[in-house]
Amino acid sequence: MNILIVLGILMVIALIVVSVLSEMQKKEQARRIQQRRLRLQVEELSEVLSCVEQTVGDRALAQKLNNLIIGLLQTMRQLETKAAPYVESALQKAVGHAQELDNPQLHFRVRYERESDAQINKTQQQLVEAIAVLSNMTSQGKLTEAEYNSYQSQLRWAHLMVAVTSFVAQGNKCLMIHDRVTAQAFYQRALHQLMESPHPNPKRTKLIREINEMLEGDRTKFSEELLMPDSMVYQSDLDDF
Repeated sequence: MNILIVLGILMVIALIVVSVLSEMQKKEQARRIQQRRLRLQVEELSEVLSCVEQTVGDRALAQKLNNLIIGLLQTMRQLETKAAPYVESALQKAVGHAQELDNPQLHFRVRYERESDAQINKTQQQLVEAIAVLSNMTSQGKLTEAEYNSYQSQLRWAHLMVAVTSFVAQGNKCLMIHDRVTAQAFYQRALHQLMESPHPNPKRTKLIREINEMLEGDRTKFSEELLMPDSMVYQSDLDDF
């Protein structure tokens, strides 16, 4: 009888140990899944940030996205159970970039033109992702509606101009080798993008007019300021001053 009691107690203890170990494994698995999810978010958001800096050049917008990256990395660090050099290195880099963004003299190297349809599509996709991120931040109260609308307008304009500027540039290259037929095909693609867009930026209607003039042979070159990002036009004005 005593042996049966002891065996029963041992079985209960064994079941408890198995249950505890199973629970620990589940928690560890959940932690790892969350870490992987956060790591992917950081990597994707870092690419979006880089794209925004290169196509929009708005320092305040870049700060919002970089601060979001810092928050994700801090969460990752809290989830770690041991030293995580990757997390610490990425966090230090993001904090260092935040200090750079705090500098009012910082100027981004902004450009719309891309070399291929694949690059155009990738850039546009990242700009769409940026809008989605900002929409989520707005729903969480981290952005005001006014801020969101302003940033969204800039991102949508960049989304449009990445394609327009790239097609115009390809058309210009074709004109340089006297291939007017192919040049007009690229200008038509740029015109289609502009005609399909409802964006209120006054540059859109001016570009539509100039592309039509190019297609009709009434113009030999585009107004450079229409194809430049606003931040570059502004900086150019400062340089001339």
